[in-house]
Amino acid sequence: MSSATSPATQPRASRRARSRWRTVGAGAGWRSTLTIAVLALLGLAWIGWPVWDSLTHPSREQLRAEAPWVLGALVCGLALLAATIWRDAGGRHDVLAPIAGVVLANCVLRAVLSPSSSGVELVHVLPLLAGVALGAPAGFLTGAASALASTVLVAVPAETLPSQAVVWGLVGLSGGLLVRLRPTAAWLAALPVALAAGVGSGVLLNLMGWAQETGSSTSHFHPGLPPSQVLERLWAYTLDTSIALDLTRGVTTAVVLLLVGRPLIVALRPIPGDLRVTTTQQTDQVRPAALERRGDRARLDRLWNEGTR
Repeated sequence: MSSATSPATQPRASRRARSRWRTVGAGAGWRSTLTIAVLALLGLAWIGWPVWDSLTHPSREQLRAEAPWVLGALVCGLALLAATIWRDAGGRHDVLAPIAGVVLANCVLRAVLSPSSSGVELVHVLPLLAGVALGAPAGFLTGAASALASTVLVAVPAETLPSQAVVWGLVGLSGGLLVRLRPTAAWLAALPVALAAGVGSGVLLNLMGWAQETGSSTSHFHPGLPPSQVLERLWAYTLDTSIALDLTRGVTTAVVLLLVGRPLIVALRPIPGDLRVTTTQQTDQVRPAALERRGDRARLDRLWNEGTR
């Protein structure tokens, strides 16, 4: 007859699981990973149209006419992404609560501290942190959704809104590359990522109207050029026009992350861990050797985590 397990065993195991998830972020499921890959690739294809096919890129009038359809497709894609995140978490109804909270906070942040012409803006901080703490799908969803919602609240939507939402989403996705790092390592690694995201987002944002401008200099767009030359001209245009603002955006994001990044990562990371622990196998159905291996693993995790704090 198998021995019964004391009631305190499962809470202790749950606490160990929460501690482990607090230290290492939760990985994304295959559904949300596949969805975010499709959304990111399609978004980059839309934004980078002048690069991969400089002859057939849309004119300003075509962009204005097609923007509502692209926006509708993006909203549907984000809804699908939210559904896959919920499904990957085991169908828990509260899985999207932290994402919704970060989106709301970013909307308030943009409304109160709207981006200035000097490039000092904080709107990339929370999407990047959401990616670091909750994973790439949550980071992309946070960035894109907050771009859409905050624009509706504080400005009149323009034909560039779908591209802007994709860029914000990619910033959040870049934070997801650090989700498997422990808080201190992820916090420090997020600083150069913030700088790179500032410059990268500036280059992508320049693509929104650069191809529709006319000019004869080496930094202006010229139809029919191969992708390599188009990228050279785009980079020259960025250096001439927006690199200072892009660097300021990246530095501002990095400074804010330096000040508040680690506490927010630690605060957010238990949430996906708690949601992931949805089922518990009865210990009286597990072999003693397996229980012993679990205990050894828990001790190793505890020693490792204590040594990295």
